Amino acid sequence: MADSDEREEELTTLSAIYPELVPSSEDFYGATLEIPVSPSQPLLVRFVPSKAAGDISLNKRGKTSIKAAAYIERDVELSHLPPLTLHMSLPEGYPQSKPPQVQLEAQEDWLPSDKLKELEKQAEALWEDFGRCQTLFSYIDYLQQAAESGFDLAFSTDGCLVLPMAVEKALVTYDAETKGALFDAGTYECGICIEPKKGTSCYRLSRCGHVFCKSCLQEFYNSAIKEGDVANVKCLSPDCGKKGTTANGKILRQTTTSRAIHPRELLAMGLEDKMVRRFVEMKRKKKLEADKQTVYCPRTWCQGAAKSPKYPPIPADLATYPDDESDDESTGKDSAPPQPSKQPADAPPIDPEDRIAVCEKCNFAFCRVCYRGWHGQFARCYPRDPNELSAEEKASYDYILSNTSPCPTCSSPTQKTYGCNHMICFNCRTHYCYLCGSWLDGRDPYQHFNQPGRECYQRLFELEEGENGQAPGDGRGFAGARRWEQMAIEVAREADAREAAEAAQAAEDEQAARALEAEERAEADGPENELAEAVAQVQINDNPIPEAAQQRPNAHARRRNPFPAHPRAGGAAAAVRYHERQAGNARGGRRPAVNNDERRQAELQRFLDMAERDEEEGWNSDELDEDEDFRIR
Repeated sequence: MADSDEREEELTTLSAIYPELVPSSEDFYGATLEIPVSPSQPLLVRFVPSKAAGDISLNKRGKTSIKAAAYIERDVELSHLPPLTLHMSLPEGYPQSKPPQVQLEAQEDWLPSDKLKELEKQAEALWEDFGRCQTLFSYIDYLQQAAESGFDLAFSTDGCLVLPMAVEKALVTYDAETKGALFDAGTYECGICIEPKKGTSCYRLSRCGHVFCKSCLQEFYNSAIKEGDVANVKCLSPDCGKKGTTANGKILRQTTTSRAIHPRELLAMGLEDKMVRRFVEMKRKKKLEADKQTVYCPRTWCQGAAKSPKYPPIPADLATYPDDESDDESTGKDSAPPQPSKQPADAPPIDPEDRIAVCEKCNFAFCRVCYRGWHGQFARCYPRDPNELSAEEKASYDYILSNTSPCPTCSSPTQKTYGCNHMICFNCRTHYCYLCGSWLDGRDPYQHFNQPGRECYQRLFELEEGENGQAPGDGRGFAGARRWEQMAIEVAREADAREAAEAAQAAEDEQAARALEAEERAEADGPENELAEAVAQVQINDNPIPEAAQQRPNAHARRRNPFPAHPRAGGAAAAVRYHERQAGNARGGRRPAVNNDERRQAELQRFLDMAERDEEEGWNSDELDEDEDFRIR
């Protein structure tokens, strides 16, 4: 009777301490209690895929080996784990002669079975240590303390809790839901409006932990996305991401690292799906436009960007959008230096990116060099616009054009370093001539070089030392397509030289015309106008004749035009015009410099003509009084 009273008394006491204690319906002295597991420090859990039978195979030595895919694992830190269920029963004779009977069960089977047995044995050990008295409360307290320390799983051989990947989703979901429930039950101060609000009206950013009310976040982020300011879709705390190094209380350096908010969080804040999708599309577009390696579709009606593993397409479900570490932006003079490449030192050099590109909109496959439909990896093509090439790319294509011969079958460029001109393509195994590009019969490839009349006759070992060694014999050089390419290069060079010579000739002709014009102007003005002659001489000195014109014989003879556009008029009519111009200039205009002999002859002829008509009285000789040589005495 005393035992029954003690068992009932202990269960009643436990019910008062733990209201969540559930009495057993089958055992009057039994009960069930859930022990929450929330370690003080997040517990590192490593999820490892289960080793399927197909992953195990025999190697060359006959030993079993596991494929590399079986070793793919993922580490996750969990702050909340599914609780332990404690089933306890007080047998007859407890506590004097028998210990309590306990059984532990972990939801989702996350706790190893050997750990569960170890915890169960601790109930009997405590009963013995406490002198065989009531120990259920002490045992429950022991379990709670063990759960707070993570059951010391961090100190295991692996340094973490290792579980199969099959339970990852359940444990991660439970951790997130538990965090959300605890957050909703609290009260927080918004970092924007500075007002206390319940957790159900707030949102905590997953990366930095800053808390803001959802209404403030929605208003700010919706406005930023509408205006296209995607760079400001990040934490709104001014101190977020700032890191400082202090020495003697002084800040030596300070850097800021910020990252755009993940679309999954924007949806959790309450933003509409179309607004979040606009944000993702604009962010991806900015990255494509900023990347110089982005190639766009050559179709004028498409102009879509080519598919690239760096910028995967946006998934239909934005919650599954991958995390992008490239969104991190560091500012400040003392930012952390870039991490060195993890590529091993003995790794082979990375091949240049393939030329094939596929439009992500219309799925058109094209060559990123010539922008035409895809023609194969080894086809010889040239850029559509050479101005779009860098200096290195242009030099590479010029070198290929000048120092390689294309295969007649697949156009794979080949350069010979030594040996004969019988070539075998490394790609398609075609036999061909290095000089003219002709197909050769693989059974007797050398008959091509032994047939008189052919351009390659007796030229099997021409250029034996390679492209940069021995010069082509007898001045013939290459034949076939290679010759036409080199002829085209030479024609282009000659055209450039001719264009430069024509430009120099045009400048020379212009200079000579200017000099001739100056001489004609000075000759028309007469020797009395010394100022005009000096100005013409200054113009000639300021614009000297080009050196190329000076070196050409009779270069200066071209300065005088033997057939002027307006030859000087002569006769009586011209003399009258000169006289009238002279009279007009004397009345107020500028008097031109006219040859004195011509003027006197014109005036005399005019006087004689007027005398024949008995009009000599109308002749005014006052203008000639100043001329002593012409005065009538």
